[in-house]
Amino acid sequence: MLAQIQSLTFVEELAHDTTDWDRVHKIVQRLRETEYRLTEFQEDIEASFCELRLFRVHALDQPWSSGRTAEDELHRTMGAFYSLYCFLRMDLDGQDVLAYGIAPEGSPRKAALSTDTEYRKRDALRQNFRWESTRELLLHAEILKVTSAGKVSLNHDRTVALLVLTAIHDIMKNKALLPTVQPQHAPYQGTKANEVIQDHDFALAYMLEHFPSLLPSFAGLEAAQRAPILFTTSRMNFNNGWLVQGEAPPGLLFSSFKKCIVKGRASEADISFYFVHWLTDLAGSELYQQRPWPGSEKFALKFPQHVLSAFIDSFSFVRQLAHQSEVDVMEDYLKDRWLALGPPVSLVPEGCEVASMRLALMAQGFEADAVAAFAELPEQDRACLACELARTGHSQQFSCAPAEIRNEPAGPALLIYYAPALLQNTKSVGIREALLILCGVLRAAREIFPLDKSPLGMQSHAIIRIDAIKDMMPTEIEKMSPWHLRQTSSTDAVIVQGEAIGPGEAAVECRPPTTPISGPRSLPKRPPQPMVLRSQNGARKF
Repeated sequence: MLAQIQSLTFVEELAHDTTDWDRVHKIVQRLRETEYRLTEFQEDIEASFCELRLFRVHALDQPWSSGRTAEDELHRTMGAFYSLYCFLRMDLDGQDVLAYGIAPEGSPRKAALSTDTEYRKRDALRQNFRWESTRELLLHAEILKVTSAGKVSLNHDRTVALLVLTAIHDIMKNKALLPTVQPQHAPYQGTKANEVIQDHDFALAYMLEHFPSLLPSFAGLEAAQRAPILFTTSRMNFNNGWLVQGEAPPGLLFSSFKKCIVKGRASEADISFYFVHWLTDLAGSELYQQRPWPGSEKFALKFPQHVLSAFIDSFSFVRQLAHQSEVDVMEDYLKDRWLALGPPVSLVPEGCEVASMRLALMAQGFEADAVAAFAELPEQDRACLACELARTGHSQQFSCAPAEIRNEPAGPALLIYYAPALLQNTKSVGIREALLILCGVLRAAREIFPLDKSPLGMQSHAIIRIDAIKDMMPTEIEKMSPWHLRQTSSTDAVIVQGEAIGPGEAAVECRPPTTPISGPRSLPKRPPQPMVLRSQNGARKF
């Protein structure tokens, strides 16, 4: 059986190797000791986990499936370990190490070395990062715990599980290790019997499910420690950017995630465990070559702080999927973000709550202008956005959706891929015209994907890619018209320049209406029943 796995690489490399469990346990015991430096942590990690040797199977200069070299991928894995070290020591020296890195002798830097742009950004990370929210995340993940006396300590078993996950997470990017699906397991995530699993995440999940003994560090864990790792490596298809930018309907956004929760019987703690891993993996993803670790350059220099903060703030909502529906979670998130962003409630026309909240998230920085422009669109265009942005792709509907959506739900729900980029590119000055273009795309999409009121239809979705126009101003888009949508699969379409001439194509109207809005600016009255935020800090009226 083992010989049928894609080569005997695992067996050859690890058959006579074991995890140094004594050293692993000492790592956890020392992680919150003041004198335990990052350099010591590095030495202990490299000596403990035999799977790290798999980064050096075959030639180092051969690219992995990611396109990077083995050495680069090893650096990224170690960067994730270093980031985890920082988060588990936030109240010690972790904040300084994450923001500024370490000095050549291994001691944490305490401040920026100069006043240039790079170090101003590092100072900003140190001062503005969501430290308290991250601490709450670690507590909810049951990695940190607080004693009755108020002392912070580590949950030993959960921390060990997280260290193991960090060690093995990216090893399947080494194409020499990719497994072949055995007949008794076929099909596996779309891969047939005797075919090699090409996706590194699916490949790892396959090994953990069916050949756990080939990974000594995972094999040495108890069942309760394995569970959050198996959940974290399952096929969630979750795109956090779609949530924080209001880009996707909840059915498409969360349904796979919810299925994984149900299948793995995952708890809120397990979902938070997944997000801790996600956060450390992202934080350590920049290469540092031969330098002493410079801290999280991804967070300090590459990642916009407001976007990072939005991601971290979203975690507390997504973990509610353990006991709430996909639609309830997204509706609570939309309402909470609206309250935080602060556009006036008076801007929202009756029946347009969901669209207003999603557009506010898409706008990112000019929320009130976007919502005001939406409210002042011609009635037919406003209705188009109000209805299409309120469809859920789920059997449940938003409680504040337009009456026609709640009374006669239908699908597919539409995801306009890069709609936030289109709006953000125009800023306030072109937001009205950008919204009209978005209406044109939605109408064309609805021609290709007509409404279906059946149970399967209302739970379906279609993805419309507008890559070709996302970085253009509305005037440029209009100047280069005509545009049309071209269907590329049963659930996908793409915007293309030129006339719509064949089946599966529909013209996109990019020109604003010739008749201007007349009369004084006025908004419809608000609905008689206010929206209420059910969770997160109690009930609050929208």
